[in-house]
Amino acid sequence: MAATTASGAIAGFFSYVILAAAAAAAAGFNAPTVSFSDGFSHLFGNDNLIRGADDRSVRLTLNRYSGSGFISTDLYDHGFFSASIKLPKDYAAGVVVAFYTSNGDLFPKNHDELDFEFLGNVKGKDWRIQTNIYGNGSTTRGREERYLVPFDPTEAAHRYSILWTPDYIV
Repeated sequence: MAATTASGAIAGFFSYVILAAAAAAAAGFNAPTVSFSDGFSHLFGNDNLIRGADDRSVRLTLNRYSGSGFISTDLYDHGFFSASIKLPKDYAAGVVVAFYTSNGDLFPKNHDELDFEFLGNVKGKDWRIQTNIYGNGSTTRGREERYLVPFDPTEAAHRYSILWTPDYIV
């Protein structure tokens, strides 16, 4: 995960992912990276969060009782947010893996959100990814799209990224 901090920042990074590794993707944008110890804290499922030896990646696992999640300890006005995600195999209906930014903790009724959501799956069916962009809490002005994933996201980790500049979201 890499981001540029700013005073008056509006969005915290929050993520439910199976595998998050950020330093490699940010390097292509010449962006500073944030170590897990310096930039994040556990949100839930502590036993299911395994830190990488370099403290720049974490592996989130899922068992029959819980998943895991973490949240940034700083706020970001914009930045480059990236995760390497490998989805669970076989029957995953009811499991939603999400990677997103949100400022809902600061603006609970009028928040902004950018996200990737991998909707649970039944073995043998194609996975779907849903992307969302919400501004000022508006789902009417927001943009939600669903896509079939053209590869098997359970075979290997794939990189998903959000580049949020002061002017654009890519």
